[in-house]
Formats: sequence, C-alpha cells, structure tokens
Amino acid sequence: MANKTINTKFGDNIRLLRKQKGWTQIEFAQKLGCSQAIITAYENNVRKPPADKLTVIAELFGVNVTKLFGTIPKTKKNENVKNPKLLRKFEQLEQLPANDKRAVFKMIDGLLTQNKQK
Repeated sequence: MANKTINTKFGDNIRLLRKQKGWTQIEFAQKLGCSQAIITAYENNVRKPPADKLTVIAELFGVNVTKLFGTIPKTKKNENVKNPKLLRKFEQLEQLPANDKRAVFKMIDGLLTQNKQK
C-alpha cells in the first residue's frame, strides 16, 4: 500500500513541477531525452523512470530526488498565472538587453492601447 502512495505522489509531483515550469509534456520529454508517451506514463504512474533519469529529472526541476517523492507545495509565484507559457516568455525577456526590453514594452503598450479603442 505504501508503495502505491509513493508512486502516486511521484506522478503527481512530476505533473505539478512540469506545470509550474510552464512546460508541456512534449517540452519536458525533449529536455529529458525521451518521448511524450514516457512522460505520460510517469505522470499516470504506469511506469517508473530508471534511477539515472531520476537525478536528471530532479536537476531539471531544481529539486533533490527525495523531493520528487514527497509533498511539493504550490509556488505562490505561479498561483495567479493563468498562462504559464506567458510567464516563461516574460522570464526570458528579463535576459534581454535594456534596449530590447524597451522595444518589447512599446509593442505591448501599443497593442493594449489599440485593444482599448475597440
């Protein structure tokens, strides 16, 4: 019985961590070097990853391996985000030079102004 609980938590944790990162199953599979079907099997507790993949999964999510099997609290950072892909894009924008950031903000401001007039 305890083993089933651990397996269920693992699949749920993988799904939760993946969604917190804003990754699709396909994106996560590419990062892990496997197929989407394998990710689906992990998340649905149909299949367990080999031990060497556990460390890779933990590194991708920035947690230790034991955390993959425990309780993972939802992060407040993503709680109000309805579109994790949009959040990821904004995180990527933070890496741009200042001039490029200003250009992006001008484009966003223009679109928002244009949509207010409709």
